[in-house]
Amino acid sequence: MRNTYAQMKNALALILWFLLSSATAGAETIELPLGKFVDEPTLELRCITGGQNVSLPIPDRWNVRKMVLKLHYTSSNNMLGDISQMVVKFNGDPVVQTKLGSLAPDARLDVALPVANIEPGYNRITFQVAQHYQTNQCEQPCAPDLWTNINLKDSKLLIDYELRPLPLRLGEAANFIFDPKQFPEATVNLVMDAATAESVTLAGIVASGIARHFDYRKVKFTHSSVIKPGVDNILVGNKKFADGVLGRHGIELAAADGGLIKMMYPPTADGGKDGLHALIVISGNKPEELKIAAETFANMTLPYPGTDEMRTFGYSMPDISMYSGRQVLASDKVYTFGSLGMSSLTFPGLTGRSGTKGFHGNASELVFRLPPDFLIKQNQYAKLVLNFSYGSGLRADSSLNISLNDQQIRDIHLDNPNGNYIEGYKLDLPTYLFKPGTNTISFKPYINTNRQVCDAVVTDGLFVTIFDNSTLYFPPMPHFVEMPKLELFALNGFPFTRWPDGYETLVYLPQPDSASIDTALNLIGMVTQKNGFPLFSTQVTFTEPKDWKGEMLVIGRAPSIPKALIGMAPMQLDGVAMVPYPVSRGWSSEASISLSKQLSGLGEGSGLLMEFESAQKKGRSVVLVTAQTEKDLLTLGDALLQPGVQARMNGDISLIKFNAPDYDVISLSAGKKYSTGDKGDISFIDSVLYSNIYLLYGLIVLGIGGLGMLVYWLLRRYRGKREGQ
Repeated sequence: MRNTYAQMKNALALILWFLLSSATAGAETIELPLGKFVDEPTLELRCITGGQNVSLPIPDRWNVRKMVLKLHYTSSNNMLGDISQMVVKFNGDPVVQTKLGSLAPDARLDVALPVANIEPGYNRITFQVAQHYQTNQCEQPCAPDLWTNINLKDSKLLIDYELRPLPLRLGEAANFIFDPKQFPEATVNLVMDAATAESVTLAGIVASGIARHFDYRKVKFTHSSVIKPGVDNILVGNKKFADGVLGRHGIELAAADGGLIKMMYPPTADGGKDGLHALIVISGNKPEELKIAAETFANMTLPYPGTDEMRTFGYSMPDISMYSGRQVLASDKVYTFGSLGMSSLTFPGLTGRSGTKGFHGNASELVFRLPPDFLIKQNQYAKLVLNFSYGSGLRADSSLNISLNDQQIRDIHLDNPNGNYIEGYKLDLPTYLFKPGTNTISFKPYINTNRQVCDAVVTDGLFVTIFDNSTLYFPPMPHFVEMPKLELFALNGFPFTRWPDGYETLVYLPQPDSASIDTALNLIGMVTQKNGFPLFSTQVTFTEPKDWKGEMLVIGRAPSIPKALIGMAPMQLDGVAMVPYPVSRGWSSEASISLSKQLSGLGEGSGLLMEFESAQKKGRSVVLVTAQTEKDLLTLGDALLQPGVQARMNGDISLIKFNAPDYDVISLSAGKKYSTGDKGDISFIDSVLYSNIYLLYGLIVLGIGGLGMLVYWLLRRYRGKREGQ
């Protein structure tokens, strides 16, 4: 009897284990610091009442089963724990509340967030506090010892989820599969014939379009000649190649005219189908049909079509202007705040924080980008014209502060106690305060009221509103910059993004091995995300270009780089060569460089980026991405996707040591300087004068002296004629 009972018990346990295993098939658990979702190391909660929000992305593809917030916070030990508390909310609903005070100033709290409250898109985790330091007397609303600090590096978010079944609708591919809300990163495998440069070029177009869908979310590309299990696969190739790949799994494509884009489930090893991942086939009978299909797929930005298959017969792009990438501001044009993404904005209450009362919002800044090669002049001004209003009851020392790139530049006096509406308030912003790339104009009010310390204050009528019909104008600037500057490549892919679609850009792979192709696809994706436009016109080649007049990105192992090309670089990698070493950095911006003649090599465990002028065309650039081995080249490609690495790239040499997750980046300027204009090339005279500023000054002095001598000679001649008469 006991044996029978034991057998039944074991059988029941086995069945339960099988059910649990089936239920958790495809499930994943991730744990990330809360700082991954907020661009700040800590959250500060100050004053008697207030709070802050953390925006949490949840992809539509995820079915979240459990979500736990592991919170680490520190409170002021001067607060009274009996009446001070913090409430954690999820999408507006209170989840937990805890006491704040001197008994537990440093505390940890595990909060189970209700997955039933998850909303499509971005979800809000709210930290709201009520903080007090006195009970029998009135309190200063924002006393210095009323604070709670949330450590975002040590606070973590644990998410247990599984993938939802994938709908077979092409229009939903961009929003469901290539969803920027996925974290910490995404992976896509490209199935292609890597033997030809034409195939890699088309795969680059597809990778560029996919990377743009992921926005700023890191996405890693791999490639193979067969379907890879457990990931999303994009098959790019002509019908013969596609039939060969799919035929191994018993899948046959119907013959038809035009290009083909078809979505299906990837086959599994047991002959079934993986309904949680996608296999998208991009094919065509002729090269032009395949190219049309690839370009169409790369720019599918609408939830259309609702079918699993489409045929493409043509594709056209609107006229593209230079320097028209993501959020790039055109000079000599008036923009409204609304057109720059900032709607009418109200700062309510004493705290003057945008968004919900007492909470930080994300819309109190005007963010735009300037072309990286702007020659910003020192004696010009951008024009800011504000339309704004403020409420009554403000004290005369209230103000609206305006900052540019974290530099406070102006305070507007809000001195009318009856409130006011002001239209056309003009501000001149010196252009030297702007910088290439991203610029931010921030608005922050400082609101005070006429009251005593213990007076009751009604804050509902206190506000400052900036209207979206306010305007910004940036004066015309020439496109002229001294090169090389790897920081511009990290900024938005310059000079390859002078034309947003990568026109006049060549990707050269001296040895088209697997690591070189994967690195090329990842860098194409990175540049696309920086500039926000698919690189339709970028070409890939396996043969050394002898007469290329445009920009060139060279990717490969160090031994495979042609000697003629590496000979132009600021640092040689083989043979007896001169190697630069920084000596010291003085008050000037660049370090002193010593040169060592040596026989050495790059070695393993590091990668190298170098930028230098093309030998075929003055003003054109070559960016070389290289490492000693294929493994190191793959690691280098991954490192270049890290924002921390990109932020430390500058000059013409960046040496990256692979001690992940924190890579060491050593950058310096050691090579020859050159300059480039708006079309990439530049005249010899302009180049010489820009690189030799004292020669320019000398020519100006000679010109002024020559003009003076001419005037003197004319005056003497005129005087001689009058005396003769």
